Amino acid sequence: MPKPFLIDTDAGVDDALALIVALRSPEISVKAITTVGGNVEVGKCSRNVRVTLDMLKLATPPIVAQGASRPLRRPLVTAPEVHGSDGLGNTQPDLPTPRVTRNQAVRVIAHCCRSYRNRLTVVALGPLTNLAHVLRQAPSAFRSIRRIVSMGGAFRVPGNTGPVAEFNYYVDPEAAQEVLHSGIRITVVPLDVTEQIVLMRKELEFRARRRANPLSKFIERCTRQYMLYHLKTEGFYGCYLHDPIAVAIAINPGIVETRKLHVDVETEGKFTRGMTVVGVLKRGAARPPAVDVAMKIDAESFLKFFHARLWK
Repeated sequence: MPKPFLIDTDAGVDDALALIVALRSPEISVKAITTVGGNVEVGKCSRNVRVTLDMLKLATPPIVAQGASRPLRRPLVTAPEVHGSDGLGNTQPDLPTPRVTRNQAVRVIAHCCRSYRNRLTVVALGPLTNLAHVLRQAPSAFRSIRRIVSMGGAFRVPGNTGPVAEFNYYVDPEAAQEVLHSGIRITVVPLDVTEQIVLMRKELEFRARRRANPLSKFIERCTRQYMLYHLKTEGFYGCYLHDPIAVAIAINPGIVETRKLHVDVETEGKFTRGMTVVGVLKRGAARPPAVDVAMKIDAESFLKFFHARLWK
């Protein structure tokens, strides 16, 4: 029987790829997709999820619920230079954003937690704001989650938002700190792992043009700006696959090596906001709950899985 999943996303380009992979994976059943402000404003994230679902033409699409429009304590920081002003590489700039009930995501996440109890896996592809709200408002439901897989953090590599922080934890460090300290079983998928694998533009175009269907054309179009951003900033015409890697690990944990670590997220540093810090304790302080931090990925296994699902 497929395992119940809920995906919480700030629906940019790599999120869209991750959603396609997840929704084409028979091992799991995505019960709901919730959105959070991050790569773009939350209304655009909701629209991008619906655009992606429309491309897949699913017989029974999952529930889509909009969540937090801003972090717990800070103004929202977005990344239009990476994902485009629409979040999908400036391919959908004129589409209207869907009308949804404000903060519906918290209710939907809590409902899924209660319905599937210790069987539910939550894959968090964006800032952890929605999950922090659930932890605060429905703690008993939150604590019934089987596992959270969070794409976030940077440990032994530079950040991608400033020198030390990964984007998701930079956007809402307070939420990340609360969720990572919740005691729930959590796998953190940091830049240390997601930057071990690069998808080059030539390979993507080759695979997309072999199929030449509407979905492959959508993938080819929406990744162009994302890959050009990496050419400008990293020197290669391709991209990292942050969110698809998180989805793959949630489905098949065996493709990564992990270490149990006590992780804090910097919430007060002027220059280190969102930095993930391991094992630094004040005298007499209790250790926070340990989380599983992904350290090394089987690139061959991941890429085989990714391409099989993306181009199915």
